[in-house]
Order: sequence, then structure tokens, then C-alpha cells
Amino acid sequence: MYRITPLKMAEISVPIGVVQMMGDMRALVTGPVFVWVIDGGDEKIVVDAGVEEAKNGLVHGFPGKGGGEKSLREALERANMKPEDVDKLIITHLHFDHVANAKLFHNARIYVQKREWESALNPPMHYRQTYDENMILPLEEMDLCLVCGDAEVAEGIRVVLLPGHTKGLQGVSVRTEKGDYLIAGDHFYTYFNFFPPKQQVEFTDAAGNKVQFPPATTPFVPPGLHVDLSEWYESCFKALSTVRKQNILPGHDPSLDGRSFP
Repeated sequence: MYRITPLKMAEISVPIGVVQMMGDMRALVTGPVFVWVIDGGDEKIVVDAGVEEAKNGLVHGFPGKGGGEKSLREALERANMKPEDVDKLIITHLHFDHVANAKLFHNARIYVQKREWESALNPPMHYRQTYDENMILPLEEMDLCLVCGDAEVAEGIRVVLLPGHTKGLQGVSVRTEKGDYLIAGDHFYTYFNFFPPKQQVEFTDAAGNKVQFPPATTPFVPPGLHVDLSEWYESCFKALSTVRKQNILPGHDPSLDGRSFP
């Protein structure tokens, strides 16, 4: 059976309105950028390739720290792994904070949804700044597998198409001794997106700041960035049909740092 370990390789700060639609665009919240190691099988499998190195305190125009090859290698070393050792790299989507270091995995089979690939090379207007062709096009020279919809990529590991945040975002369903878990990528940024509070709550972000989240009247609260909100809601219910709700792992929740699942 498999085990999932999110490894923090950077931090990035964005307006609360990016994490929660209609949230405050003046206040920043800091979250971790993870690469995810799936171990327990015969192959070395990683999900996502992290973000570029912060320069002058900025990552792709956002406040941040860490990132780049050095941070990726240091993160993977905590799992006794190097990017060159990886057999399979699954990229949830091709935004700049999930694909920046993919070129380092030059011995891996790389899985991306075909819909995501096509959208990344011709993105919706409001998403032009979240994709970077310099990070994406080198994958054409690698062992790239464009997937059409849900598919098994290893025994007990499936990619699950979850459009909404992007046109071709995919989660990763992983069989463990305590049931299936879903690495949800940025379909859900944090637990608040699918366990929305019924009254105002406060939590601590990755930088130690206190952040207020208002009460919600819906079962899911979408992030501020999406290409199709109706598809996003449909994908929420698809995620719940794939695994138990408590077994969904959001993409940037600070509480995941230092943990393994199950």
C-alpha cells in the first residue's frame, strides 16, 4: 500500500481573494508550495514539480521565498530521492507553481491532461500570467504522456480529471491501507474550500499570520481563480465520489506541512 508525503519546497503569498472567491484582495495569505512523494510501490512517483526560485523576494510576481532547483532537491532529499531517480511525474496542472522544475525529472514518464496541455499553450485571457511557456515547452522533449480523462498510471494510482480551476486539472487518487486518498492539486487550495466554516474562524498561515475566514452558505467555496465555475462545482462532487471527504488533500494548506498520509 502507498503512503503520501507532501514536501514543502517554497512559500508564496497571494491575496485572500485568490484562495477564496470574493475574499479580501488587499490582505495577503501565505501558503506552502508542495511536491508530493508517493511511496510504497516498486516505482518512485512524484506529483508536481514546484515553483521557480524567488528573486528579490518575489516568485512570478508574488511575494515568496524558496523555490527553484536547490529547494526541490532539498525537499526530495527528505524522502531519500533525487529528481533523476523518479520513474513517474504527475503534474496536476501547468500553472507556474506546479511545473517550474519539471525539466529536472529527465528520466521520468510525465503525465499531463491533454486538455490542460492545449489550454496552457492557448490560455484564457485572465490566465495568461499563470502559465509560462518557458516551463511548459521543454516537456515536449521529454517522455510526455498526454492523458485523456481518468486513467490508471500505476496499480492503485489513478489520475482523475477535475476541470474548473483550469480546463484540464487532474487530481491523483492513491490507494492506501486506510482507503483511497485524493491529491486534489489546486482544485482545492485549502481545507476551507471544501470544509467551509458556518461561522467566522481564524487560522494561522504558513508565515504565522492570523487570517480570518467568513462563514459560508454553500457546501464548497471556490478559489478566486477558475475558468469555469459550473465545472468546478461538478468536479467537487466528482472528487467526493472518488474518495471520502476527509481523505482529500488540498494543494496549499499549511496544516499539511510535515505530515504523511495515512
